[in-house]
Amino acid sequence: MSGTMLIILTVMLLLALASVCSTIVWLMVKGSRSRVTFSFIGCQFSQILWIISQLLILMSESDRQLLIGYDIGNLGISFVGSCWLLFAVSYMDREPSKPFLYTILGFSSVIFLSAVTNPIHGLYYTDFSMQGVIHGPVFFVSQIYNYLTILGGIAIVCKTCFENKQRSRGQAVLLTFATGIPLVINLLTLVNVISLDFALTPVSLALSGILVLLATYRYGFLNVNDVAFEDAFNIIEEGVIVFSRRGRITYLSSAAKRLLEITEKDDLPSFIGYISGYTDKELTEDFDYAEIEKDGKNLGIKHYHCRDSKGIAVAQLVIVSDVTKYYQLIERTDELAGARQKLAIERERNRIAQEVHDTAGHTFTMISSLAKLSRVRLGEMPDSPPVQELSGFMEEAESLARGGLTQLRCSINNLREDSFMTTVTAAVKTVTDAVRDIHTEICISGSEDKRYLFCVQNIYVSFRELITNCVRYSGADRIDVIVKFLDSAIELYVFDNGKGCKEIKAHNGLNGIIQRTEELGGTASFRSGEGIGFSAVIKIPVPAESEEDKNDQGAYCR
Repeated sequence: MSGTMLIILTVMLLLALASVCSTIVWLMVKGSRSRVTFSFIGCQFSQILWIISQLLILMSESDRQLLIGYDIGNLGISFVGSCWLLFAVSYMDREPSKPFLYTILGFSSVIFLSAVTNPIHGLYYTDFSMQGVIHGPVFFVSQIYNYLTILGGIAIVCKTCFENKQRSRGQAVLLTFATGIPLVINLLTLVNVISLDFALTPVSLALSGILVLLATYRYGFLNVNDVAFEDAFNIIEEGVIVFSRRGRITYLSSAAKRLLEITEKDDLPSFIGYISGYTDKELTEDFDYAEIEKDGKNLGIKHYHCRDSKGIAVAQLVIVSDVTKYYQLIERTDELAGARQKLAIERERNRIAQEVHDTAGHTFTMISSLAKLSRVRLGEMPDSPPVQELSGFMEEAESLARGGLTQLRCSINNLREDSFMTTVTAAVKTVTDAVRDIHTEICISGSEDKRYLFCVQNIYVSFRELITNCVRYSGADRIDVIVKFLDSAIELYVFDNGKGCKEIKAHNGLNGIIQRTEELGGTASFRSGEGIGFSAVIKIPVPAESEEDKNDQGAYCR
């Protein structure tokens, strides 16, 4: 090769090197940091190694230097097909699987290792010297592999550009020429259609780099504005779905896939049918807004019709938002309003309770005191039937006043605070606290849990009736109360040491106790006699203890 030709070839290789390097720099500056960009840069870097190897080969003066130049070039040649196929798969918005990735990169690695170890087996080059190089079978296998991967990658890129509206068809044309021209020149060189003293394929990479730069500048190939479009929609919380004029999905963000679990294969009718399954009404293609509940989330779906200047529909846009937090905020607002209302009601109840206590309570107390004083004065008068009758009236009035005062205190406690109704123990204690003139003792046996909640109201009303009757009629000065929390039942025992009676006549009070208890599947019995006081036993069955109830023990205290 003449000196002039050597200089011209070197300049052409340097131009190709500068062109490919410019492409890498442009993509690093303007492109996004994505798998697509880096895989394409890998293709360009493989071409840089190939060009550098040709420069080293031109400058070689020994077999050793020539071998180094070829090994550097083989590194680029071995991986250029794999990098291009990896780029093509990433370009169509697919993430290459690990088996696929390991297979193509592993095959390229085997080819490169066979090239650098050729002096041992001679399968890559059958003859290698400064006088000439004869390629072996492994070299031709690598060439076939590169042709297949590059052609397959070109097909994938073209298919993606023509099917995906986000990709420009101009990109497909320029990328096809940028990749196809060096491929065709390389093939023509291998079959000796082009016979030169130097490799023309690396020189053609200068034109390839120019075409890639044109695709980047003119059509936004891997440009940050084009790639950022998808990245921007993928990082926002709202899902975005774009339907074409024919109702096919042309864009589906990752958030939409996550929230609705749909794919690009769905169309507008199937999408509307899908979300209609989560609502009470059937939606049509003209719906503007819908809310559905899916997987515990409330989703708001807005539907927009995109029209051109003539009013013709060109696309439809759907935005899916997770509005669960707004419903939670509304619930919290309602809870706060309810708490404020409950506080206002509680204050009003306390005010009424205080007024009732100050008026009616004072009145009952005065009636009871006056009746007691009247009985004392009547006792000082000569005994006669009218005096005895009047004394009986005063005794009845005193009993009614005392019983009424006990009931009043229970009602006042109910007005002021109903928290005692949450447990049987608290309900019983609330009634006994209202008794002032009779000593009361309470004995609790067993542990209370959730199973006994169903009978709190019943126990409270029945026990209040028993205590009121005791205060009114028994003349007792002591009441003993036993509450047993058993595994299968709750039992309430009430005893007083009053005067008792020969025969128990059940009226409204005792009949009410029996009826309420039997409604819960229990029994109520009463016993009395002259001089032995009055006793009552209430037994109510309870459901078996569950594992949840066992875990909740300790939440109820006496």
